[in-house]
Amino acid sequence: MTSSPAADLASVLAGRFEREVCDILARFADASAELRDALATAPLSNLLGATGDVNVQGESTQKLDDRANEIFKAALSLSSVARLISEEEDEPIEVGDGRYTLGFDPLDGSSNIGFASVGSVLGVYDGVARNSFDAGGMTGRSLVAAAFTVYGLPTMLIVASREQVSSFAFDPSDRSWRVAAERITVPKATYTSINWTYHSRWSPSVVGGVEAASDGLRGRYSGSMVEDILRVLLAGGVFMYPEDSSSPNGKLRMLYEVCPIGFVMEAAGGAASTGTQPVLDVAVTSPHQRSPFVAGATDAVGRYIAGYGSAS
Repeated sequence: MTSSPAADLASVLAGRFEREVCDILARFADASAELRDALATAPLSNLLGATGDVNVQGESTQKLDDRANEIFKAALSLSSVARLISEEEDEPIEVGDGRYTLGFDPLDGSSNIGFASVGSVLGVYDGVARNSFDAGGMTGRSLVAAAFTVYGLPTMLIVASREQVSSFAFDPSDRSWRVAAERITVPKATYTSINWTYHSRWSPSVVGGVEAASDGLRGRYSGSMVEDILRVLLAGGVFMYPEDSSSPNGKLRMLYEVCPIGFVMEAAGGAASTGTQPVLDVAVTSPHQRSPFVAGATDAVGRYIAGYGSAS
């Protein structure tokens, strides 16, 4: 007996999103496929190594960061889009009079290229005014969709609406995305993902939260957020990147890392918190605002919040 072919990305998106959002997500998927090719041939095309420049985050940029940014900017500059907010750009890019603001990290974990899986992240924000940063801020509750790609074996695309999270695998034979899992629900926590080498930088509150969340769990930390988040989604666990003495406001960025991944987690039945409040409720008042981030199974995130609060 032969199995029927898996549904493709377009058919799934059409049943879940408005047409303009479908177009945005399809273009993100196309750009992800293009970046996958660039990553595969990077050692042969002089795309490995640093550019010598520093981005707005104060981080040394890689050649692949620049290439990824150009790929996604070109793909996402649609008539339905008002502006693009990229990790690699100092300021938002004004696109037109569209309805949506897109926050994206074109290449998450680029310092890990060759050592761990890297990825791309997208958040689709609806109805966000151009002056939102000056008018009290915007929040992750404006998200109507989020997606991220993990360039591993296989290359995986995760797409979330407010009600459902699905995964897709890239089929290189016809360059299509096929459904791998129609509905993902975060299992009960099994793994904890955190960089324990930062322990000396943590406050008593963070120590209390991390120890409570990690109790009884096995450690799995790759140094690549998208890879660790994918494991949490599929195998159960908690990902933690709290504030520390070197990054008192946290390290990850709200609009194109924390909020999109938090949106995915909530849609999959999990939770995402700063330690004191849901990440999607935080007012974002600047394009590159940072935040502490704890995301995963509700049981483990709940223990983090309780442990964090009891040590305060």
